[in-house]
Amino acid sequence: MNDTSKPKIDITMTAVLRPLLLSETLISIKENICQGDDSRYRLIINIDPIGLDVDPLRIVKTAKKNFDNVVYNIPDVASFPRAVKWVWSQTQTPYIFHIEDDWILNKKIDIDSMIDILKKYDTLSSLRLSKFSIPRRNKITLFDSSWVYNIDGFYLAKDWKKQFGLNLILIKKQFIDQALPKMVDHVNPEKQFRESQKYMRCVIKDWKYGMYGQPGDGAAVKDIGRRWINNTKYHKPKTGPFLTWEKR
Repeated sequence: MNDTSKPKIDITMTAVLRPLLLSETLISIKENICQGDDSRYRLIINIDPIGLDVDPLRIVKTAKKNFDNVVYNIPDVASFPRAVKWVWSQTQTPYIFHIEDDWILNKKIDIDSMIDILKKYDTLSSLRLSKFSIPRRNKITLFDSSWVYNIDGFYLAKDWKKQFGLNLILIKKQFIDQALPKMVDHVNPEKQFRESQKYMRCVIKDWKYGMYGQPGDGAAVKDIGRRWINNTKYHKPKTGPFLTWEKR
């Protein structure tokens, strides 16, 4: 029986036309995040019309095969920044789990433990999951930053300048609501959350940024998109910001 006292969670996802990869990702979420408590989750997915030669509705079908509650958008033109803006604009829950369609989890994650941490620390914007193994130290360097371990089960970044990412992260809606009106369409959405972007600096400087995990933990997530890149003609632009996939 599901515990109705637990908060609902919106899962926001940016995707392109690669249904088999998406299926692998969604199965990983169900097994390692939802863990049988699927009714708590709503999947909000933007499907950019680029990738394999398949009907975008096949992506919708894959999503609905895994989640009962699905909200989707199929824009006319592919745009990573607009995709992130759209999925975030649909959110309603206090905590949002954000993921791209080519990442999987290596292990089960206690999402309620993550929520408890975000509740306890008012200025903590988010908790990301690490794609790297965490050294067995309380003070570490990852993602070009220093991090200090907190006994509650997470690491805290020592600066705010470039520590917000989009690869599997639990975010407070309050943070998203502040950032969303300032987001633009011509800059990679992850790169918008940097000190160098003056329009976003007023938001990110007032928040702290965390990473969920303990000393000695293995990598929590894995990028499976490299396989797709190697088997198709698509790649990220070699110059300029990554706004959408390009054909070789």
